[in-house]
Amino acid sequence: MTFQALIKKLSKDYEITLISCIDVIDLTDVALLDGKHSSNSKSTLYFGYDKQLISSAPPSHCILASTRDFDIPVQENIALVSEESLFTIFNDVKLYLKNNSSKGIFEELATIADHTHSIESVIDAASIRLGNSLIFCDRNFKIIASSSTYPVTDSLWIENTKQGYCSYDFINEVKELESIKNASFTTASVEVTCPLSPYRKLSSKVFHNQTQVGFLLMLEGENQILPSHFDMLSLISHVISYTIAFYISDLFEGKSMYHEILYDMLIGAPAQDILPRLKSLSFPKTMQVLFIRSTRYMGPQHMKEFTAKLLKAKIPETHTTFIDKGIVALIPSNINTSDESDLLNICDNLCNSEHLRIGISNSFCDIENFANYYNQAHSALLLGQKLKSSSSTCKYCDYQIFDLFTETKNPQNLGKFCHPALGILRRTDLENHSELYKTLCVYIEHSCSIKLTSEALFIHRNSLVYRLNRIIELCHLNLADANTLFLLRLSFLIDRYNDLNTISEWQ
Repeated sequence: MTFQALIKKLSKDYEITLISCIDVIDLTDVALLDGKHSSNSKSTLYFGYDKQLISSAPPSHCILASTRDFDIPVQENIALVSEESLFTIFNDVKLYLKNNSSKGIFEELATIADHTHSIESVIDAASIRLGNSLIFCDRNFKIIASSSTYPVTDSLWIENTKQGYCSYDFINEVKELESIKNASFTTASVEVTCPLSPYRKLSSKVFHNQTQVGFLLMLEGENQILPSHFDMLSLISHVISYTIAFYISDLFEGKSMYHEILYDMLIGAPAQDILPRLKSLSFPKTMQVLFIRSTRYMGPQHMKEFTAKLLKAKIPETHTTFIDKGIVALIPSNINTSDESDLLNICDNLCNSEHLRIGISNSFCDIENFANYYNQAHSALLLGQKLKSSSSTCKYCDYQIFDLFTETKNPQNLGKFCHPALGILRRTDLENHSELYKTLCVYIEHSCSIKLTSEALFIHRNSLVYRLNRIIELCHLNLADANTLFLLRLSFLIDRYNDLNTISEWQ
């Protein structure tokens, strides 16, 4: 509400003299003049006595009790009232702005939800109204959305937001906070304090179908937590509930026991919490893990509602959960399908039709090792991207050696372990515009077969023999020695990891 509209409303019940009315900014808060008011508080209406402005400039908006005659600068929004009515008007305006502000926030955010059907859009708009960063998590502390206009700056939550979920230990520590344990089963906001963080936080529960499905967290940043933030955050919780109910009602539905336990294993739940729950579930004798990400952003709902369901239709007995912006699928190793012959065909077809990348773990038998094999599938997908694999389906067994390279303290120093022949061949190729480096690499990749190598390089076998003899002469190599071949093979893999060759494009 603008200053002019507010004065018009108050004039119905009080005698008010309007001195000047210039600004049209909406008012959102009230305060008392104390000599410390800031010129930046453009949306705050100040109350006080006219004599307080003798030695200081007036704020942008003020209602003053008139006690004497003196000149007041007519460059701001100023109104005069009787001294007796000043504090009564202050209380009325405070209550009115509170009610009007809450109503405006709900209508504004609900309109955004109606147009976008997106929790992310609602969260970002709400953070602007709060003036602080905002995070929405489900009950498992998986991050559903976070604000982008006001990004998270709290060190405890930066990593959580980056990976999209909180660790099991982090969750347990939060649940032990007194403010969390004593919080009522309502949307009422509570302040959350943590000795490891300098930032204050507010939390409000979010409900759907009378069941708590998550919580909102506001993190104090440049703007300090105000009393009005408590009511505003509670109201935003209702808008999130509204968005879920009308536009994404199945966001928290369909989470089976398999989904929950697989997720808990991934975030580090201890064995004593996992083992009793495993007894009631059945898993294949041999299993593999798939990690699936979309190469085109379709939103988490598409991954859940369409991609995961399509995968389960293709591979029976598949169980899925969601983490790190992707689908984690536990599948049986022995797949029986009527229209596709094996797992690679299924994955390749899914990748091509649904714009996906898929990492595939090695096979395993003990479900307790699920998290380790998820790491394999995750690494395979990331390494396939790093090494510019021509295939969107990446098996961990094909990238295991590269995963070993990532475990070294200084992967950038791996080059010192390469056979010196590679450097000699690079220099020779540069000076003579030859392809000796590529020739030796492809020759070793094809198990030192003259026939297969010549076909791969599209050259006559005699030309290949000539090149190999030239390589042996330059580098003094014994290509019949197993140790030499192993070191050369390892060296070419190191070069590939360091983006110094494109062997996948040569094959």
